[in-house]
Amino acid sequence: MKKCMIGKRYGSLVVIEKVKISGKPKTYWRCQCDCGNTCTVEDSHLKNGHTKNCGCRRRIRIQEKRLDLTGQRYGRLVVLGPAAELTEKKEGTMEQSGSSEGDRADRPGRMSDYWLCQCDCGKQCICRKENLRSGVTRSCGCLQEAQRKVNMKKAIHFMDGTCVERIACRKTFSNNTSGHREVYRRENNRWRASIGFQGKSYNLGSFATYEEAVQARLDAEKRLYDPFLAKYREENS
Repeated sequence: MKKCMIGKRYGSLVVIEKVKISGKPKTYWRCQCDCGNTCTVEDSHLKNGHTKNCGCRRRIRIQEKRLDLTGQRYGRLVVLGPAAELTEKKEGTMEQSGSSEGDRADRPGRMSDYWLCQCDCGKQCICRKENLRSGVTRSCGCLQEAQRKVNMKKAIHFMDGTCVERIACRKTFSNNTSGHREVYRRENNRWRASIGFQGKSYNLGSFATYEEAVQARLDAEKRLYDPFLAKYREENS
Protein backbone atom coordinates (compact mmCIF):
# COMPACT_ATOMS: atom_id res chain seq x y z
CA MET A 1 0.00 0.00 0.00
CA LYS A 2 2.78 2.38 0.97
CA LYS A 3 4.74 1.50 -2.19
CA CYS A 4 1.90 3.02 -4.15
CA MET A 5 2.72 6.41 -2.62
CA ILE A 6 5.75 6.74 -4.89
CA GLY A 7 4.90 9.28 -7.56
CA LYS A 8 1.99 10.71 -5.63
CA ARG A 9 1.70 14.43 -5.05
CA TYR A 10 1.00 16.05 -1.69
CA GLY A 11 0.83 19.80 -2.10
CA SER A 12 4.14 20.85 -3.62
CA LEU A 13 5.76 17.49 -2.83
CA VAL A 14 6.06 14.41 -5.03
CA VAL A 15 7.06 11.15 -3.33
CA ILE A 16 10.31 9.70 -4.71
CA GLU A 17 11.17 6.77 -2.49
CA LYS A 18 10.74 5.20 0.89
CA VAL A 19 13.43 6.04 3.44
CA LYS A 20 14.49 3.99 6.41
CA ILE A 21 15.79 5.99 9.37
CA SER A 22 17.73 4.07 12.00
CA GLY A 23 16.12 4.07 15.42
CA LYS A 24 12.78 5.39 14.17
CA PRO A 25 9.98 2.87 13.67
CA LYS A 26 7.76 5.21 11.67
CA THR A 27 7.70 5.27 7.88
CA TYR A 28 9.44 8.12 6.06
CA TRP A 29 9.44 9.19 2.43
CA ARG A 30 11.90 11.20 0.40
CA CYS A 31 10.05 13.82 -1.59
CA GLN A 32 10.85 16.21 -4.41
CA CYS A 33 9.55 19.75 -3.86
CA ASP A 34 8.43 21.96 -6.74
CA CYS A 35 11.16 24.44 -5.74
CA GLY A 36 13.81 21.83 -6.59
CA ASN A 37 14.79 20.78 -3.08
CA THR A 38 14.32 17.32 -1.64
CA CYS A 39 13.19 16.53 1.88
CA THR A 40 12.32 13.59 4.10
CA VAL A 41 8.80 13.55 5.48
CA GLU A 42 7.00 11.26 7.90
CA ASP A 43 4.25 9.16 6.32
CA SER A 44 1.44 10.54 8.49
CA HIS A 45 2.47 14.14 7.89
CA LEU A 46 2.05 13.66 4.17
CA LYS A 47 -1.31 11.98 4.45
CA ASN A 48 -2.90 14.40 6.92
CA GLY A 49 -1.67 17.47 5.04
CA HIS A 50 0.63 18.66 7.81
CA THR A 51 3.59 18.91 5.41
CA LYS A 52 2.94 20.27 1.93
CA ASN A 53 6.38 21.55 0.95
CA CYS A 54 10.04 21.42 1.97
CA GLY A 55 9.73 24.63 3.95
CA CYS A 56 10.28 26.94 1.02
CA ARG A 57 6.83 28.49 1.31
CA ARG A 58 7.58 29.61 4.84
CA ARG A 59 10.83 31.21 3.70
CA ILE A 60 8.99 32.96 0.88
CA ARG A 61 6.35 34.27 3.26
CA ILE A 62 9.06 35.65 5.56
CA GLN A 63 10.74 37.38 2.62
CA GLU A 64 7.42 38.78 1.42
CA LYS A 65 6.61 39.97 4.94
CA ARG A 66 9.92 41.78 5.26
CA LEU A 67 9.51 45.18 3.67
CA ASP A 68 12.30 45.92 1.22
CA LEU A 69 13.47 49.51 1.66
CA THR A 70 16.34 49.26 -0.83
CA GLY A 71 16.56 52.34 -3.04
CA GLN A 72 14.04 54.37 -1.08
CA ARG A 73 14.86 57.88 0.11
CA TYR A 74 14.17 59.18 3.60
CA GLY A 75 15.22 62.80 3.98
CA ARG A 76 18.95 62.89 3.19
CA LEU A 77 19.26 59.10 3.30
CA VAL A 78 19.05 56.56 0.48
CA VAL A 79 18.73 52.94 1.60
CA LEU A 80 21.47 50.70 0.17
CA GLY A 81 20.11 47.42 1.54
CA PRO A 82 19.76 45.22 4.63
CA ALA A 83 22.53 45.97 7.12
CA ALA A 84 22.97 42.30 8.02
CA GLU A 85 23.94 41.47 4.42
CA LEU A 86 25.96 44.54 3.48
CA THR A 87 27.93 44.91 6.71
CA GLU A 88 28.79 41.26 7.32
CA LYS A 89 32.48 41.96 6.70
CA LYS A 90 32.41 45.70 7.06
CA GLU A 91 31.93 47.68 10.24
CA GLY A 92 29.27 50.33 9.66
CA THR A 93 28.83 53.80 11.11
CA MET A 94 25.98 54.04 13.57
CA GLU A 95 23.36 56.77 13.64
CA GLN A 96 24.41 59.66 15.82
CA SER A 97 21.84 62.38 15.34
CA GLY A 98 19.73 61.96 18.45
CA SER A 99 18.65 59.59 21.18
CA SER A 100 16.17 57.78 18.96
CA GLU A 101 18.78 57.65 16.21
CA GLY A 102 21.37 56.14 18.50
CA ASP A 103 19.94 52.63 18.72
CA ARG A 104 22.71 50.08 18.58
CA ALA A 105 22.58 47.54 15.78
CA ASP A 106 24.99 45.05 17.31
CA ARG A 107 22.27 42.59 18.29
CA PRO A 108 22.31 39.74 15.75
CA GLY A 109 18.74 38.72 16.52
CA ARG A 110 17.45 42.12 15.45
CA MET A 111 19.68 42.91 12.47
CA SER A 112 16.74 42.36 10.09
CA ASP A 113 15.30 45.63 11.44
CA TYR A 114 18.36 47.64 10.38
CA TRP A 115 19.29 49.06 6.99
CA LEU A 116 22.52 50.48 5.62
CA CYS A 117 21.97 53.98 4.26
CA GLN A 118 23.98 56.48 2.23
CA CYS A 119 23.66 60.07 3.40
CA ASP A 120 23.82 63.02 1.00
CA CYS A 121 26.83 64.31 2.97
CA GLY A 122 28.82 61.23 1.90
CA LYS A 123 28.70 59.22 5.12
CA GLN A 124 27.04 55.83 5.58
CA CYS A 125 24.99 54.88 8.62
CA ILE A 126 22.91 51.99 9.91
CA CYS A 127 19.31 52.93 10.67
CA ARG A 128 16.29 51.25 12.18
CA LYS A 129 13.43 50.53 9.80
CA GLU A 130 10.86 52.11 12.12
CA ASN A 131 12.89 55.31 12.50
CA LEU A 132 13.28 55.67 8.74
CA ARG A 133 9.61 55.13 7.94
CA SER A 134 8.36 57.36 10.76
CA GLY A 135 10.67 60.23 9.82
CA VAL A 136 12.60 60.16 13.09
CA THR A 137 15.84 59.47 11.20
CA ARG A 138 16.45 61.68 8.16
CA SER A 139 20.25 61.85 8.05
CA CYS A 140 23.43 60.35 9.45
CA GLY A 141 23.42 63.13 12.02
CA CYS A 142 24.55 65.95 9.75
CA LEU A 143 21.02 67.36 9.49
CA GLN A 144 20.85 67.91 13.22
CA GLU A 145 24.30 69.50 13.17
CA ALA A 146 23.25 71.81 10.34
CA GLN A 147 20.10 72.78 12.24
CA ARG A 148 22.18 73.44 15.34
CA LYS A 149 24.34 75.89 13.38
CA VAL A 150 21.23 77.60 12.00
CA ASN A 151 19.82 77.95 15.51
CA MET A 152 23.12 79.39 16.72
CA LYS A 153 23.06 81.97 13.94
CA LYS A 154 19.51 82.92 14.87
CA ALA A 155 20.55 83.33 18.50
CA ILE A 156 23.44 85.68 17.61
CA HIS A 157 22.69 89.25 16.57
CA PHE A 158 24.97 91.80 14.92
CA MET A 159 24.67 95.56 14.62
CA ASP A 160 27.27 97.76 12.95
CA GLY A 161 29.60 94.77 12.70
CA THR A 162 29.45 94.05 16.43
CA CYS A 163 28.10 90.92 18.10
CA VAL A 164 25.50 92.11 20.60
CA GLU A 165 25.66 88.97 22.74
CA ARG A 166 29.44 89.16 23.07
CA ILE A 167 29.54 92.65 24.50
CA ALA A 168 26.37 92.19 26.55
CA CYS A 169 27.97 89.26 28.37
CA ARG A 170 30.61 90.58 30.75
CA LYS A 171 31.64 87.15 32.01
CA THR A 172 35.31 86.17 31.93
CA PHE A 173 36.23 83.33 29.59
CA SER A 174 37.54 80.10 31.12
CA ASN A 175 40.92 80.50 29.39
CA ASN A 176 41.47 83.95 30.88
CA THR A 177 44.40 83.98 33.32
CA SER A 178 44.08 87.47 34.82
CA GLY A 179 40.49 87.30 36.02
CA HIS A 180 39.14 89.98 33.69
CA ARG A 181 38.66 90.15 29.94
CA GLU A 182 41.44 91.88 27.96
CA VAL A 183 43.44 92.70 31.07
CA TYR A 184 46.86 91.09 31.21
CA ARG A 185 50.26 91.51 32.86
CA ARG A 186 53.26 92.41 30.72
CA GLU A 187 56.85 91.27 31.14
CA ASN A 188 57.74 94.44 33.06
CA ASN A 189 55.06 93.52 35.65
CA ARG A 190 52.82 96.37 34.56
CA TRP A 191 49.19 95.72 33.59
CA ARG A 192 47.79 96.37 30.14
CA ALA A 193 44.07 96.91 29.42
CA SER A 194 42.38 96.96 26.03
CA ILE A 195 38.88 96.72 24.55
CA GLY A 196 37.51 95.57 21.21
CA PHE A 197 34.59 97.33 19.57
CA GLN A 198 33.14 97.39 16.04
CA GLY A 199 36.06 95.52 14.55
CA LYS A 200 38.76 97.62 16.20
CA SER A 201 40.97 97.09 19.26
CA TYR A 202 41.62 100.04 21.57
CA ASN A 203 44.63 100.21 23.89
CA LEU A 204 43.48 101.63 27.23
CA GLY A 205 46.95 102.09 28.63
CA SER A 206 49.56 100.57 30.93
CA PHE A 207 48.96 100.53 34.70
CA ALA A 208 51.00 99.85 37.79
CA THR A 209 48.32 97.74 39.47
CA TYR A 210 45.79 95.16 38.37
CA GLU A 211 42.94 97.13 39.96
CA GLU A 212 43.76 100.22 37.89
CA ALA A 213 43.77 98.19 34.67
CA VAL A 214 40.43 96.57 35.51
CA GLN A 215 38.87 99.94 36.32
CA ALA A 216 40.09 101.33 32.99
CA ARG A 217 38.48 98.39 31.24
CA LEU A 218 35.17 98.85 33.13
CA ASP A 219 35.12 102.57 32.30
CA ALA A 220 35.66 101.76 28.61
CA GLU A 221 32.82 99.24 28.66
CA LYS A 222 30.46 101.87 30.07
CA ARG A 223 31.66 104.43 27.54
CA LEU A 224 31.46 102.17 24.46
CA TYR A 225 29.27 99.17 25.20
CA ASP A 226 26.45 100.62 27.28
CA PRO A 227 25.29 103.28 24.76
CA PHE A 228 25.57 100.73 21.95
CA LEU A 229 23.42 98.18 23.81
CA ALA A 230 20.88 100.84 24.77
CA LYS A 231 20.56 101.84 21.11
CA TYR A 232 20.16 98.21 20.03
CA ARG A 233 17.42 97.56 22.60
CA GLU A 234 15.61 100.73 21.59
CA GLU A 235 15.66 99.81 17.89
CA ASN A 236 14.56 96.23 18.54
CA SER A 237 12.00 96.75 21.29
